[in-house]
Amino acid sequence: MMRTPGAEKDIAERAEQALQDEMSDVRRLIDELDEGLVALLAKRQRQIERAARVKPALGIPANVPERVDEVLAHVLGVARREGLSVEVAMNLWRALIDWSIEYEERLMGDRAPRGASQTSSDGDASS
Repeated sequence: MMRTPGAEKDIAERAEQALQDEMSDVRRLIDELDEGLVALLAKRQRQIERAARVKPALGIPANVPERVDEVLAHVLGVARREGLSVEVAMNLWRALIDWSIEYEERLMGDRAPRGASQTSSDGDASS
């Protein structure tokens, strides 16, 4: 069957429209996922706030290297299981942990226990 130039143009336009629709769907889903991630991070932040209230009474500093190691090992296991790049997981969680320590320390203020573990640059999972 011979196609006319008009028919080929129509096929090409439909193919491009299908790709445009798929790209719109990808963007919509990414926006929805980002909203869910923000909501989860807000829940995590609230737990950091709880930890900042409890740790001083227990004499626990914001930075607990052993806990950092536990959290990173757990996250890396989940990342592998879920097919997330280990590099992405490590970079994100290291930044999240560093921020968490700084936030906890600010919240604790002068109630923050001081210890050798606080001088470490490893970061803390803040829990």
